[in-house]
This record gives sequence, structure tokens and C-alpha cells, in this order.
Amino acid sequence: MRAVLIVAALATSAAAAPAPPPAGSKKAAYLDDKHPTPKRAKRPVVGKPAAPLVNLRNAWTDEWLVLDANPRAPLPAPALRDRFLRDHYTNQPTQMDGKLLGTLRDAARKFAARRVDIVSGYRAPKYNLMLRKKGHEVARDSQHTYGNAVDFRIPGVALETLHAWAVSRKLGGVGRYRGSGFVHMDTSKVRYWDGG
Repeated sequence: MRAVLIVAALATSAAAAPAPPPAGSKKAAYLDDKHPTPKRAKRPVVGKPAAPLVNLRNAWTDEWLVLDANPRAPLPAPALRDRFLRDHYTNQPTQMDGKLLGTLRDAARKFAARRVDIVSGYRAPKYNLMLRKKGHEVARDSQHTYGNAVDFRIPGVALETLHAWAVSRKLGGVGRYRGSGFVHMDTSKVRYWDGG
């Protein structure tokens, strides 16, 4: 019984309290000036958001190379680039054309992709010859053997869409390999072909 009385007394005192003045009235403005509502302190911002990244994945070695997606950001050092795009069969690197990594980054930016899969970078002449002897569709004088070519795909981007973008770049040779699902780009003369 006593508990009920206390609750009732609290409810009565709350009901007896005057209602606050309507917002926008002269009285509300006067009270706000006398007793301003404390403003929430802004949280300090530490640092800045991380730059968007592009992840290159070598499909043969399962190694990853991370690039800043900003087209003005510097690319990795040539030694790192050459090691990443080395011949997976002989484990031999060569000096790769510097335009290739920038082109891969541009492709990722165009399609808002976070990952690009590298199917082939440098191909040692010995490995290239071996592939030809086994009947694989590789050119005798492949641009891969000069460090001027890269074969790649972007997960979630249709081969035809990626091929059309590569052709529009007019960087050099562009091959479309429907059976294997990748696009070849090189920095030699402009030419186009379809492979298996």
C-alpha cells in the first residue's frame, strides 16, 4: 500500500510541474539565453580515411601487390613490379614495361573493382617455346617474352566489357581469350585478335 502511495505522489508532483514554453516563443528564447542547453562536444578527427586500394593477385603464385587507386599516386618500385610479374615457371623476372601496372590500376578504377587477377606477365623464351610445343595458343615472338604484356581478368566484369575498354585505350595489342576468360594487353603496336 505504501509503495502505491509513493508512486501516486510522484505522479502528482510531475503533473503539477509547469509545462515548458512552446518552442519559438519569447519566453523560450529568454530561458534559452539564461540557461543555454549544453552543446555536444565534437569528436576530434584523427587522421583521414584510408585511400582506396587496388589489389593485384598473381593467379599462379597467389602473391598480391597492393596499389593506391589514385591515378596520381606513385606505382611500386620497378624491382617489386618485375618480381610480382615474373615468369612463374622459371621464377625469372625481367624489366616489365612501366605502363602495365598503371593500365591495370586504370581498369580497376573504371569498373570500381578492388581486385585484378593476373593470368600472365613475363614469359621466359624457354617457357614460351615449351607452351608452343605443347600446342598452347602463344605467339612465337610473344610480347610477354619482352616484358611488354599482361593477361588479366577482373572478377565480376564480363569479358566483353573488359575487352571493349581495353580496345578503347589504344595502348597496343589487345587479345580476347573467350575460352580462358581473360584479356591480353601489351604496349607494342595497336592490333586486335581473338584467341581460344
